[in-house]
Amino acid sequence: MIFMFLVGVKIDISIVKRTGRKAWVIGICSFIVPLIFSMLIAFVLRTTLHPEHNLYNSMGYIAFFLSTTSFHVTALHLADLKLLNSDMGRLAVSASMIGGSISLFWVTAATTEKQTRHRKDNSYHFMSICMIGLIVFIVCALRPIMLWMVRNTPQGKPIKEAYILSVFLMLLGCALVCEIIGEHFMIGPVIFGMAVPDGPPLGSALAERLETLVSDVFMPLYYLYSGARFKVFLIEARSFALVQVIAMFGFVGKIIGIMVPSIYWKMPVTDSLSLGLLMASHGVTQLLYLQTALHLRILDDQAYGNVLIAILWVTGATTPVVKFLYDPSKRYLSLNRKRTIENTPTNIELCIMTCIHYQDNTPTIINLLEISNPTLESPICFYVLHLIELKGRSTPLFIDHQPDNKMHTSHSHDSQHIINAFRSYEQQKSGNLLVKLYTSISPYETMHDEICTQVVDKRACLLIVPFHIQWRPTGVTESSPPIRALNRHLLRTAPCSVGILIERGALSKNNPLTIASYYSVGIVFIDGSDDREALAYAMRMAGHPGVRITLIRLMEPRKKNKNFINRDPDGDLIHKFKVDCIQIKRHDYREEIVRDCVEMINVIRSLEGCFDLILVGRRHENQSSLFSGLTEWNEYPELGPIGDMLVASDSTFDGSVLVIQQQKRSGATHQDLHVESVINKQETLTIVEVPRDRKVRQNV
Repeated sequence: MIFMFLVGVKIDISIVKRTGRKAWVIGICSFIVPLIFSMLIAFVLRTTLHPEHNLYNSMGYIAFFLSTTSFHVTALHLADLKLLNSDMGRLAVSASMIGGSISLFWVTAATTEKQTRHRKDNSYHFMSICMIGLIVFIVCALRPIMLWMVRNTPQGKPIKEAYILSVFLMLLGCALVCEIIGEHFMIGPVIFGMAVPDGPPLGSALAERLETLVSDVFMPLYYLYSGARFKVFLIEARSFALVQVIAMFGFVGKIIGIMVPSIYWKMPVTDSLSLGLLMASHGVTQLLYLQTALHLRILDDQAYGNVLIAILWVTGATTPVVKFLYDPSKRYLSLNRKRTIENTPTNIELCIMTCIHYQDNTPTIINLLEISNPTLESPICFYVLHLIELKGRSTPLFIDHQPDNKMHTSHSHDSQHIINAFRSYEQQKSGNLLVKLYTSISPYETMHDEICTQVVDKRACLLIVPFHIQWRPTGVTESSPPIRALNRHLLRTAPCSVGILIERGALSKNNPLTIASYYSVGIVFIDGSDDREALAYAMRMAGHPGVRITLIRLMEPRKKNKNFINRDPDGDLIHKFKVDCIQIKRHDYREEIVRDCVEMINVIRSLEGCFDLILVGRRHENQSSLFSGLTEWNEYPELGPIGDMLVASDSTFDGSVLVIQQQKRSGATHQDLHVESVINKQETLTIVEVPRDRKVRQNV
């Protein structure tokens, strides 16, 4: 009962209003077509049985139960396969919600009719009227009470325990009323759960308190009980074969019913087959329907065992096939166009996307946007994606906060302060900057697919994501492992350049809406495409009158005497920086000769107190002697060796750092410095004492 209540809580009814014709047709066909297939074969096979056979009267019900669709089962499969944020996942959620609602309605009607079939009074009509009355009471009385609870809960605060207890008592009352009027006791909790306001504070609080108990304790016991009801000695070969044939026809009918409209709407055959297989799988909802039929003696123990085996093989066959056929990343991994700042001309609009997890990220991002120097000659289109973890609901949500879009306003309050800040800044930069804001509510496990899809749609050249550690003014640090895992996924799969922003110093303290600040920006340049991307970004900042750029090039002695101009891309870009920027008095260029990793660490540590922001590349040449042994004891391998030196716990650098990885080829999988293995590896570290008296001095 509690499980079905949670299923209702996680259902977002408003998604049905937003569902297009495609999802409606697929959802209806996912129930009607397999029902026709399985019913036809059931009645054909029934002619081979004697009317006294135990299976004779139940074959129609078996065909019916095997044709049902479940929203919750589909959502769970999508979550397990990490497909909730994919295009197919969104379509499957919408279609299964429609198909599941139709299935639930007819299951309720069938069980009610079965219970009143042999009565001569008006029990069926009485039960139907009482059920309608219960639904009206839930919608018109209980839901307003729960909305009042939500309104009386301050934003960001947990809901009162008294409210949680009240909702739980309402749940028990709905189940009791259903049992009194003659319906199955689980129908009331499902309807009541759908009336609960989804998401925080109420829906997520209910899910957090009940889901662990249900999934870890009650559901395993329920599965054990269901398996115990399976009596293998009752299985008879002929009955078993007939039920499996019905299941096969229902399975094929569901796939055909889903594939035909999907192909009609120009969906690739492989994707439509994956969608059909995914929605054809069964789960706990079908098991609950089966238990209800057994309880009401619609099915006997033999039919129950046969159908249970059919549910097992259908579910077991679909999941691995879908995992093999469908890869949501193929949409952006197949792109070949370079999307980097280095390859974007300065006279066209630069598209940048940034991700924000908390409101505290907003000032730093706006300051970074300010020093990125949006102008009429080189405007910036800035996409802001507010990321919220999916809690208390099963359906991911993507909200467009454009002024002309009034949809989803009830879900937008979490992003309102962020929206207001960026709107105010956009008005200050009228004509030079276009800001578009979105909110994505999804699980952390699949959030990278959502981000990469938006990068492709918006044609972004740079994706900026916050570091997983936040430094507070009190000196306390807050770490989020899910955000760290998200950043590692993006470094491997993002179809554009990626920047990890570590927020500290003036960049996170100044209010860009009220204070005109002066920023000192440094670039540590060694070699490689990532350093060039960092330098290309810094050259766009160089035109800002309040920004001073200092390029620090670390060189090995054997490379000192080489002329890099017109010989390699590193030398070409540095030459361009000297020509375009050094003539502006406030910018500077320095060369530091380093012979080994100890001298390089010394230079990096000397940057303390010199810059508000440092740009560094993530990857460099592995064969360089400067990095020998450094990767073995990196604290944050996803930042690369230079970024790790600036951010590590023993570092005294107090400014912000932007670590940039250039995407050489959109969708290519880059070397990740064995991030996963290094994070999990525990080795004895070699401590190197480095003198701290060396400074990179700047011209005044």
